[in-house]
Amino acid sequence: MRLKNWKNLFFCILLASSGGSWCCIRVDAVESANTDIWRPKNLTNTQVNYQQLCQKLEQEAINSLCKQSSELHPLDSQMPLNLAQQTPQTTQAPDQTEKPENIQKQNDPPQLESQPSNLPISSPDSKEQLLNAPPQINQSQRLKRLIQLLQSPKEPPGSDSNRELGLRVRLRPLEQQPPPPTEQSVVSFKPIGYLQAHVGYFQTNNIFSSDDNPIEDGFIISGLTLASAYFPLGSKTYLNGSIDGNLIRYMNQSQYHYNQVRFNLSIYQQLSQRMYGEISWSNQQLFYANNSDRLDSFKAGDRFLNEISLELSLGRRDPLTSRLTLDSFYELSVNFADPLSRDRIINSFWVSLNYYLQKPLQVGIDYQANFSDFTQRDREDQLHRLFGHLNYRISDTSNMNVQAGVSLGSSTAENIDFDGWFFSINYSFQLGQF
Repeated sequence: MRLKNWKNLFFCILLASSGGSWCCIRVDAVESANTDIWRPKNLTNTQVNYQQLCQKLEQEAINSLCKQSSELHPLDSQMPLNLAQQTPQTTQAPDQTEKPENIQKQNDPPQLESQPSNLPISSPDSKEQLLNAPPQINQSQRLKRLIQLLQSPKEPPGSDSNRELGLRVRLRPLEQQPPPPTEQSVVSFKPIGYLQAHVGYFQTNNIFSSDDNPIEDGFIISGLTLASAYFPLGSKTYLNGSIDGNLIRYMNQSQYHYNQVRFNLSIYQQLSQRMYGEISWSNQQLFYANNSDRLDSFKAGDRFLNEISLELSLGRRDPLTSRLTLDSFYELSVNFADPLSRDRIINSFWVSLNYYLQKPLQVGIDYQANFSDFTQRDREDQLHRLFGHLNYRISDTSNMNVQAGVSLGSSTAENIDFDGWFFSINYSFQLGQF
C-alpha cells in the first residue's frame, strides 16, 4: 500500500514538472516573437546597443587577420623598421664645377666631387614601413562581415548566456541602458607630415678630389627637412614630397662655405613583397655663404648651381636569416644644370649586407658605384666606395649613423682623382608632426 502511494506521488511530481517546462517554453517563444517584432521598429536603438558587440567582433577580426599575416611572413614581424636609414637617398650631393684654367682657385665654386652621395636621414614614413606593412583590411568588407555576424541566428560568444550559472543576459533598449562611449567616438590623430632636424660631420683626406694636391679637411652639415607622409594613390602607390635646407661649413676652407635648398617630389610603387620602384623629381640650388676677398668675385647669397634631376630607382630587400638581410638598389638620374657644364647622366648601383645585433642596433658593409657621363662636354667619371656602417635607433624619433671606408675612382677630366678614405657621423631627430 505504501509503495503504491509513493508511485502516485512520483507521477504527480513528474506531471507538474512537465507542465511547468511546457509553460516556460511557450513563454520563451512568445518573448522571442515579441523581440523579433520590436526589432525592426527600433532598428536604430538596437544598432546603438550592439555598438560594444561590433567593436569586440571587429577587434577579433583584425587580430585574426594580423595573426594570419604574421604566420605567412614571419621575417617581417622580426625585422626592425630601419631600412630607410640604409636605403640610398635619391639626393645627389652637389658636385664641383670644374675650375677654368684662366681663373684663380679662390674664384671657383666649392669643389665637392669627393663628398658622399647619400647622407642618411631617418624618416618615420620610411620605405621599409611600406614594404613590411601588413595587408590592408578593406573597411567596407569588414563592416559587411560584422553585419552578417550580427544578423546570423547563432548567439555571439559571451553575450547571451552562461550555462553553468543558469543566467540569461538580454540586450535592453536605448532608453533603459545607454551604451558607454567607445574608442571609435574619439577621432585619432593621423599625421600628414613631419619636421626633422639633422646634423653631421664628414672627414676625408682628399676633400677636393685633387690629383696633384690632395687636401685633408672636413665639413659640418646641418639642416631641416619638412616632409609629407606617403599619401596613398592606390593600393600599392604612394605620393611623397619634401623640402630640405642645409648649411655646409668647412673646417679649414672657410672660403667655400655654402648653403643648399632642395625640393623633391616622388611617386613610390610597391612591385612585390620585397621590391619597389620610385620616380622622382628634384631641384637643388647652392648659394655662396661668404663674400670673397676679391671685389670681382662671388658674393654671399649668389647662386652658383641650379640643378633639376629626374630619377628612376628600383630597390629590393632579401632576408637571408632572421637577422641578416641583403639590400640592393639601382638608380638612373638625368640632371639638367645651370651652368650647362654640369648636365650629366648618372647610373648608381648600391648593395648593402646588414646584420641586426638587436632591435635598435644594426651593422653592415656596403658597396656603391657611380658612373657619370657629362652631356655638354667630354668628361666621364667613375667612383667606387667600400665602407662599413653602424645604425643605432636611439628612440622612435631619433637616429644615429656612422660610416667609414675608402673611395676609388677616376675621371677623364684633368686633375680629378677620387682616391682616399672618408669618415662620417650623422644624427637626426624629429621635431614634431602635423
